[in-house]
Amino acid sequence: MKVCSYCNSAGDFYFKIGSRTYYRCIQCDLIFRSEHQSYNQVVSAYAHNYFGKYSTDQIEGRRDNLFHHILDDIEKKTQIGELLDVGTGCGFFLEAAKRRGWEVEGIEPSTGAVEVARRQSDTNVFHGTLQDYKGKDQFDVITLINILEYSALPWREIDQARQLLRPGGLVYLRFINGSLHSKIYRFGIKCGLSNRITKFLVFHYYSFTPKFIRRLLADEGFDEIKILNSPLTEGDPNNLFPSQTLATFVKKFIFSTAKCFEAMSGQQLLLGTSLEVTAIKNNEQ
Repeated sequence: MKVCSYCNSAGDFYFKIGSRTYYRCIQCDLIFRSEHQSYNQVVSAYAHNYFGKYSTDQIEGRRDNLFHHILDDIEKKTQIGELLDVGTGCGFFLEAAKRRGWEVEGIEPSTGAVEVARRQSDTNVFHGTLQDYKGKDQFDVITLINILEYSALPWREIDQARQLLRPGGLVYLRFINGSLHSKIYRFGIKCGLSNRITKFLVFHYYSFTPKFIRRLLADEGFDEIKILNSPLTEGDPNNLFPSQTLATFVKKFIFSTAKCFEAMSGQQLLLGTSLEVTAIKNNEQ
């Protein structure tokens, strides 16, 4: 049993993968590793390793469909205005938003990614983290696309995003569906298949469930919290499948199936490999 990093309640042993041990909080439902990562450790690892490992899928356009989907979703909920993208990577999302008329800024700790992002989006990209950010005081929209899982203290990121949002502003989050990935892995352990399926699953320091994200956003003063299955990126950057064609087919099948269950369950059953969340900052905050 471990103490939950967020709510200080008890966390029960959930599973072990390699040398990493994960616990699940009995109160807030956060899935977390037993080892503690400091803020400086996380930032250093991201700053030095991100560009070499994760820039290819952006540069080759494998995330373009996702970026346009995110903007379509945001623009259904709010008017075009000022947008801050946290962990902006190589700047392709900023570029897409700017073309639609958004006034954009980005935050990115990776030196290599910042250089590409500034050229790509021709806009201001702050080199650092949300905690270090020195720029505009308020935005209409803040996006954190596959960022929170890497954070040492994700609730601090949400709190700082809230402070930078105007009342009534919108936050958009995308992250790995921790509930699904962990259940698949635990099922794999029972069936003796854990070694075979591990490469298809993703676990960072934290794994988020819908219950935890609802709790976190509500605690931080957000309303109208909506959690849905997220579209997948294109291609197979990690070479998990024998061919790109098969990867595309499998990804489309997974997402279509997840959306069917989502619709039939009134958005309660979320079986997508990644989730997307939108929430509105309370006008009183």
